[in-house]
Amino acid sequence: MIVMNQNVIQKLHFEQLLVELEQIIQNTSVPEKNDFYPLLDEISTSYNLTPEELLTRGFRKAYRQIVDGV
Repeated sequence: MIVMNQNVIQKLHFEQLLVELEQIIQNTSVPEKNDFYPLLDEISTSYNLTPEELLTRGFRKAYRQIVDGV
């Protein structure tokens, strides 16, 4: 997991979400942990952002792009 300082957290953007999601999914052997809400919770905790903030920054789009290939 990437640890970021407060300045980087405030500038979290779509491309960073893609990288973070891809790393987590590649390193997870339990399929249930790759579900949308567990990943949303994990990343919101690690970046100290609410799930709503992540959703406004493109989390759903990044998730669909990585997992569903959309």
